[in-house]
Amino acid sequence: MPHPLRRSREVQKAETRHRLIECAHVVFLSSGFHTATLEAIALQAGVTKGAVYSNFESKAELFLAVSGTRMEERLRNYRKLSATITRLETLVREYARVMLRDDPDGRWASVVAEACAVATGDERFRAALIEQSARGNAVIADAIVDMARRAGVEFQLPRQKMSRISAALVRGLLLQRLLDPKGVSREFIEDALVSFIQGMAEPQASTGRKREHVQHFPASRPGRRSAPRRRAERA
Repeated sequence: MPHPLRRSREVQKAETRHRLIECAHVVFLSSGFHTATLEAIALQAGVTKGAVYSNFESKAELFLAVSGTRMEERLRNYRKLSATITRLETLVREYARVMLRDDPDGRWASVVAEACAVATGDERFRAALIEQSARGNAVIADAIVDMARRAGVEFQLPRQKMSRISAALVRGLLLQRLLDPKGVSREFIEDALVSFIQGMAEPQASTGRKREHVQHFPASRPGRRSAPRRRAERA
């Protein structure tokens, strides 16, 4: 059984770490990744800079902790949606809304963009960001497979590519939203994601289900004339 004093220290350290992550989140959002400093984060948390270094060896490591915490919250929300929603379009829209609630004005997307720019010159930081992103994309990829199964469709690209493109599409639009919130509304971002998913979907060859059974997908692909229209032209 752990000594009470040792346990008290472990609890205190865990509480300090949690507070540092919360306060770093605030500082990153207000200052950006480049401008944020460990001194400013320590001041926000009410601790010494030494306390920061006893928990995180660098700003990059602290950023990864903040980003990871945010990602885990999003993933919990994604899993809840997947368990309760059966209509594909509704599920896609709700996924977009989770991202928008997580970053309503696109400010966090800009912090991530700054961190990625810095990571290009820091191989360790870069590898950690890629690994963290891959974990999040894996959950989205699994959800995409489940969406397709329940809707009786399949996608033109592998699930890993679908998840990467979906995430990149929303992140890019969030950056545009930061610059032009009126021009890039939440509804605009939702519609863009739904349009991408719809445009990549087609009936599963093995099921024999007709496209019209999946009512939230367009009846024909853009640029292709439907069969009734071709017959009418020939007549």
